[in-house]
Amino acid sequence: MAERQEIIKAVELAGVVGAGGAGFPTHVKLAARCDVVIANAAECEPLLANNQELLKYSADAVIDGLNLAMEATGAQKGIVAIKKKYRESLAAIEKEIQKEPRISIFLLDDFYPAGDEHVLVYDVLGRKIPEAGIPIDVNTVVQNVETLYNISRAVKHIAVTDKYVTVSGAVKNPVTVNVPLGTPFKKLLEMAGGTMVRDFLLFDGGPMMGKTASMDSTVTKTTSGLLAIPAGTHPWLSKKINLHVQIIRARSACCQCRECTELCPRRLLGHALEPHRIMRAVANGISDVTALKTALICSECGLCEIACPMGLSPRAINVEIKKTMQQKGIKYDKTPALAQMKERAWRKFPAKKLLTRIGMDEYAANHAALMQTKIEVDEVTLPLKQHAGVPAYPTVQEGQKVEKGDIIGRIPEGKLGANLHASIGGIVARIGPDYITISNR
Repeated sequence: MAERQEIIKAVELAGVVGAGGAGFPTHVKLAARCDVVIANAAECEPLLANNQELLKYSADAVIDGLNLAMEATGAQKGIVAIKKKYRESLAAIEKEIQKEPRISIFLLDDFYPAGDEHVLVYDVLGRKIPEAGIPIDVNTVVQNVETLYNISRAVKHIAVTDKYVTVSGAVKNPVTVNVPLGTPFKKLLEMAGGTMVRDFLLFDGGPMMGKTASMDSTVTKTTSGLLAIPAGTHPWLSKKINLHVQIIRARSACCQCRECTELCPRRLLGHALEPHRIMRAVANGISDVTALKTALICSECGLCEIACPMGLSPRAINVEIKKTMQQKGIKYDKTPALAQMKERAWRKFPAKKLLTRIGMDEYAANHAALMQTKIEVDEVTLPLKQHAGVPAYPTVQEGQKVEKGDIIGRIPEGKLGANLHASIGGIVARIGPDYITISNR
């Protein structure tokens, strides 16, 4: 086993970031001290399968990464939190930990959002992360399983150059692929046989929290899925929300039924967030954002939209309030959460019910199995910012030849960020203000 500082340095050099969320630089997480590391294998959003497929075929690397994370943080215990319905992935993990006395498995039920860090840490350990807090506040580090896989590779001096991505939704042949970073989304759709509908939106991520994308968008270190979302479904409609119209409708349509609040996962954990109160304040023209600060602890999971009988979006209102507060430098102080609501046990939202409610259940029939054939890409475009923090700056020039794994972007000294590596061999074709294109055509 490598020494603590060797692990952290190797992870930093390899450009490892959180593979399933905001892309927080992993070497910073590993520099913390804790007593438990949780491997998040919940695969929270429906229709995604990249973590499941990775575990089926590379559980050994994931467990190795978990051991390395424990070594770096000083943790004495490692826990793989995985949904019990992922039977093949679970079997692979059980086999790998037979000789790992410090690592155990925690079985999760199939609800949304099981992978939210606040929800996960409470369900696995019974520890309540403070409002506006993070897992390390309760002596815990949480890592996505693909992040752990990348930690294992980093110690072997293999940089982050590829990504596991599920291509699903309204496509002909749902599939999970392992592709070079910077692969165009258009090519991913081709791998899945194209779309089954003419009118659709592309989502980078899951149907609930994914971001809209275009055919020209490319795979980054945080891309977990590419979904074709058909017109008229809830995810499609949620991206068409007009904030001004929402505010007007809130004044006339919000009946203060509290359904959004009653279903809010953070509120059920004891957080002070009450979406119906925020909707009431907005509807009554309260412009003092400091009176709406609890919007800052919204996880943006979107269940409030599912719950609202009037078709309103407390999430959209909360997102806008967050933006305003960030511009004004307003923050939410870490606050101990209250006791969880007793009704939480029966208000966890089943994933199957969620798929039906958002109109995407028909696209869950075919599992997106991992494509086993080698995927060739002749041109990639790599954003200089694929992580939390500041963008990397180019360390190459146009026309320069690079090999796969070469560093092409670094982070300024003392800044938060992650190195960027060439994901294919070729020539640096273009360097833009926020990207580098490599071609081997």
